Amino acid sequence: MLQSYGQRIKTLSGDITVLAGEKELSVTFSYDSIKVHGYDTEAEFVKDKAQIRDSHEPGSGAVFENAWFADREAVYEPLFIEDINKALPKKRQINLVKNNPKAKYNLHVETLWAFPGYNVGWSHPAKIDVALKVYEINNPENVVWQSQAPIRIQAKVAPYKRELRIGAAYKELGILLSWYFKKKLK
Repeated sequence: MLQSYGQRIKTLSGDITVLAGEKELSVTFSYDSIKVHGYDTEAEFVKDKAQIRDSHEPGSGAVFENAWFADREAVYEPLFIEDINKALPKKRQINLVKNNPKAKYNLHVETLWAFPGYNVGWSHPAKIDVALKVYEINNPENVVWQSQAPIRIQAKVAPYKRELRIGAAYKELGILLSWYFKKKLK
């Protein structure tokens, strides 16, 4: 069961039922506007955390910085895609693939804010705020559906590793969006 506080998708504009009958859906992700909890910018967060790590173990700051950005494609996005594809029933199956060349429409997931959570004796799951929109691939200005933003997603679990905590929030987003599709694409 999803935690209920604010984890609902509401339409800002358009009609998601345009996807009814579609078998393929491309998905793209952006992190251009992301803010990290407690910091004015993502760059400040990464710099601060890298310096802290370097003070304990020289060189580990660069490892953290590289992992922070690499985890998006390596962990978060695959967990989202895997869970939404797994959760959709066969009769309403829309196969989501990153940058899918067969698709007519693209689902764009824009991450606006992240709280990485923690697990150091006490734990707190990660949270993300996202905005969603669907547009025609051949005419990107034609946004056929857009969610109200932000949609706050909280992971159910707080694994020890940061990338898995944040990844769990993307996994929850995939499950939530699959439920939304099931309801709207009858």
